[in-house]
Amino acid sequence: MAALRTTADELLHAVALALARAEPALAPAEALAEIGPRLDADRVWFVRFDLALSQWWVAHEWCAPGVAACLPELPGVPTALIARPMVDFRRGRPVVYHDIEKIPADAQALKEEMRREGNRATAASPVLREGRLVALMGLDDTRKIHRWSAAEMSLLGRLGELVLAAADRAERLMPPPARPPESDAERPASPPPSPAGCYLRAGSCHVQVHWEDIVLLSAEDDYARVRLRGGREFFDPRPLAIWETILPTERFGRVHRSWIVAWPAVRRLHRRAGGRWTLELHADPRPVPVGRSFQEAVRLAMNLRLG
Repeated sequence: MAALRTTADELLHAVALALARAEPALAPAEALAEIGPRLDADRVWFVRFDLALSQWWVAHEWCAPGVAACLPELPGVPTALIARPMVDFRRGRPVVYHDIEKIPADAQALKEEMRREGNRATAASPVLREGRLVALMGLDDTRKIHRWSAAEMSLLGRLGELVLAAADRAERLMPPPARPPESDAERPASPPPSPAGCYLRAGSCHVQVHWEDIVLLSAEDDYARVRLRGGREFFDPRPLAIWETILPTERFGRVHRSWIVAWPAVRRLHRRAGGRWTLELHADPRPVPVGRSFQEAVRLAMNLRLG
């Protein structure tokens, strides 16, 4: 235990020193760079939540050489993706999945996302403020099954508090917006609002896409074809099951096992003989089939929008 405390003290000291020396905007990233190698992680990430705990996004990330970053791909993800571990996070308890393949069946979407990111193990400690969950400090191992200890997870939570303080300080020092609020009392103390879109891969680059630009998603084997306004399309490595947890539910809906539509893009619902339904989109002549098990949800969504 003495050796572990010394290691913890050394890491806390190294992170505090990195935070003190770095420019405020770079301080959280410098801290993660100290944490990763010392806790034998391939990726270290710091996640922020919105006030309602309905969405989360990766605010800061460090990756070991040769490990792909997830930061550009994970803006504004609904907490439904991590619904199972959220039960523990809200209670201030860390969660360790030492073997991704043993994630329970009721968290299949999370398992698929971990596989897509190339993880073999993942772990996270909650960061609380006045008893309320505001952030997560997490570790990924892409090489091996990894059993992070209870002591390491407790340490990770303490490190998360340091990173949170540094991130908040950097935010306070940012230049004021073009139209600042009338008084400091009106300035929100919470993290900035979650992004209103996502990033899609285009070759070796990432393209930022707003939710209102997405018209339709269709399944292509283990991939998804994402169609935008104007006809541009992207092939994305995330299956529709993952996209269903990412997309805002007030704007998008699953209408078939192979199709997700943006409700504002729907022009008309056709009910044909034999109980077959299709959707007609504003800017695309190709009909979109509606699965029988999705018909009631589609009818309710169309009535809400048109009624």
